[in-house]
Amino acid sequence: MAVETVTEVHREITRLLAKLGGAGGRPDALVEACVACLEAAQSASAAATGRQQPDTGAQEALHAVNAAALAIRYALAKAGDERRRAARTGESVTSDSS
Repeated sequence: MAVETVTEVHREITRLLAKLGGAGGRPDALVEACVACLEAAQSASAAATGRQQPDTGAQEALHAVNAAALAIRYALAKAGDERRRAARTGESVTSDSS
């Protein structure tokens, strides 16, 4: 039962990654962080379902989690930079500004 549920979740994660990847437009730091988190979940679910060897899948998941943490840190730093720039110039800050 658990493997079937994880398999279903793995398929959904893969679908979401494909959807985010095909969204086009300028990459947003928070969207990139979402993708990194989904990739970590995809690696973990692949190991849990036996699609990968448990040790290999777990190692890949750990690397993906570290990448996700870096992507989130980058998104936070970028948002802070945008707020500071907007405060200096009087501009409005939106999530898709560069």
